Amino acid sequence: MSAQSPFILPLSGLSQGVYRYNLVIDGAFIATFPDAPVQYADVALELTLDRQLRQLIMDFDFSGSVRTDCDRCLANVDFPVNGQTQLIVKFNTEAESLEEEGELLYLHPDTSLFNVAPYAYEMVILALPMIRTFNCREDEPPYPCDEEMLDRIDDSVDTVPEIAPKSEDDDDKPSPWDALKDLK
Repeated sequence: MSAQSPFILPLSGLSQGVYRYNLVIDGAFIATFPDAPVQYADVALELTLDRQLRQLIMDFDFSGSVRTDCDRCLANVDFPVNGQTQLIVKFNTEAESLEEEGELLYLHPDTSLFNVAPYAYEMVILALPMIRTFNCREDEPPYPCDEEMLDRIDDSVDTVPEIAPKSEDDDDKPSPWDALKDLK
């Protein structure tokens, strides 16, 4: 059984109404995406599917953690992620010629199965911040961050030379740009 199997929804024979699916995004699921920027996740996803006559409204509500490197200390840290997103799927006989438009997707009315795994994966990955720094040395020890690296960072901050303030004598020195003032 593939890790994406629970994410494949049967559309044929699905009558109108609201359906709820509780799904899990874990390391096996992440491994099905070869270029994933993370290796492990523990995210609970509640998918609410509202089947209507000519469309599906899917509400994704997820929370959990994703393990990735901290940009400050380079240690593997579990970052909390959560979010809510909606995906609207419209049924159209010309679905092959229509393109996705943000949160709007087109499917042919005869589509029998729909894989929501790529959309769930994308939502969780996009919930990660661009700069992934953990609040190192907060809360109680043991800290998830690399203590040795944090000590090196602290030492390097202490040894940075201070920049001398600009003195009044600096204004009297000729600027290399002064020669350009006379050009016309």
